[in-house]
Parts: sequence; C-alpha cells; structure tokens
Amino acid sequence: MKRLFLTQALRRGFIGGSRIWTLVGTLGIAMSVLRRITKQKPEVAFSAKLEPGQSLLISHDREAKVVRPRR
Repeated sequence: MKRLFLTQALRRGFIGGSRIWTLVGTLGIAMSVLRRITKQKPEVAFSAKLEPGQSLLISHDREAKVVRPRR
C-alpha cells in the first residue's frame, strides 16, 4: 500500500507536475531514507575464522552433542 501510494505520488508529482503530489512523494522518500539510516544494525555475538577441516556447531541447547566429522 505504501509503495503504491509513493509510486502514485512520484508519477503525478514529478512527471505530472502537481506540486502537492511532488511534496507527498518527497516526504515519502525522505521518510524511507530516514528509516533506513536509523535502523538498528544486528550485534555480532561471536566471530571466528575457520580453517579447512574445522566446523562450527550452532545450537540453543547448552549440552549440545558433539558431531563427528564425515569421512
């Protein structure tokens, strides 16, 4: 719905020459950019470089079973 409204505003405003629709389109774009800038970025909890042959087991279980590598 939001994208349709913004597309309509841009079409009628910038292409059609309507000042009100140009203002609505500009405000819509500004709000999208502001939302993207202020979006919280995910926090990195763990980072490690794996060497060839190593593996990493991700589990929510505190007593996760150790998986043996395939042969």
